[in-house]
Amino acid sequence: MTFNFNSLLLVTLSTVVVASILGHVFATNDDRKLLDSFEHVLNSLAPSPSRGGWQPIDDTEDPKVVDVAEFTVSAENSIVKHREIEFLRVEDGKSRVDNNGITYQLDILATKFSELNEYSVVVFENSKDHVRKLISWD
Repeated sequence: MTFNFNSLLLVTLSTVVVASILGHVFATNDDRKLLDSFEHVLNSLAPSPSRGGWQPIDDTEDPKVVDVAEFTVSAENSIVKHREIEFLRVEDGKSRVDNNGITYQLDILATKFSELNEYSVVVFENSKDHVRKLISWD
């Protein structure tokens, strides 16, 4: 009887020790995965060193740049309903490419109630799904 009890105790303790070790290994592995995913998010927010900082937009009549500028006017008109701003042209601008997409900083010329105005706008375009977001309108 004593032999059976000691055997049962030994098997139970061995199972607890093995389970504890495996639990620790899996928990450490999960923590490492979490840390890796967190580092991935941080790295995706940092600008890519190969892509650099702000670059001037040489061709302000480039259809892509004009499309982004027209988007900003449309977005601003939808936010402030009583304004009717009409896009005329892009005066100047620069863009910055990072891991998440392209940020445009544009100076646009537009009319509001037949009055000529220059606006400085910032737009972000997500590179994966090409969704644009108006960041600022001054």
